[in-house]
Amino acid sequence: MGLIKRYIYLAQKLRFMMLRNGFTRADFLRRHDILRYIGENVYFYSRILPADPKLLKLGSNVVIATNVRFVNHDRADIMLSAMYDRKYTKYYDCIEVGNNVFIGADVIVLPSVKIGDNSVIGAGAVVTKDLPAGKVWGGTPARCIGNFDDFIAARARNAEPENDPDKLWKKFYSERQKS
Repeated sequence: MGLIKRYIYLAQKLRFMMLRNGFTRADFLRRHDILRYIGENVYFYSRILPADPKLLKLGSNVVIATNVRFVNHDRADIMLSAMYDRKYTKYYDCIEVGNNVFIGADVIVLPSVKIGDNSVIGAGAVVTKDLPAGKVWGGTPARCIGNFDDFIAARARNAEPENDPDKLWKKFYSERQKS
C-alpha cells in the first residue's frame, strides 16, 4: 500500500470512528466502497473497522453492536518465521454475514466464517466456524443456544418495552425474589 493510500485509509478510519450512529457509519462504508459488499438497512454501531475490509461482506438488515471485531487475518507468520528460520506468510480469509443478522456487543468473528441468514449472536461470543441459518448463538466458542423463531416470539411478547428506570429496577428485584 502506497503512502498516499495509507493516509487516505487513516483519514477514513478517523472519520468513521467519529460518526454518530450505526446507520451513518454503514452509509459511510457504502459511499466510500470500504467493504467488499454491504447490503441495505445495515446498522454498524461498532467503531472498529476490520484491518482488511475488502474481505468482509454484510448482507441486508444486519445490526452490528458496539465493539464487534471482524478479524480477517492473523500474524502467526511472525512467530513461526522466527521459530523455524523460514519465511511463513500472513494468513488471510473472508468473512460473510447473511441477511437478518444481529451481532451483539463485543463479539469477535474470526477468519473463514460464514454467518447464515436469520441469526442472532449473543454479546461476547467468539465465532470460530460457520454458523448455520436460523439459530441463536452464544459463548466462547459460539454454539447454538436457541432458535431464531423462538427469539422472535419472545421479543413479540415484549413489544412495548419499559423504559422507566425506577420500574425496571423494581421488576429486576421482584424477579430475583421469586427464585
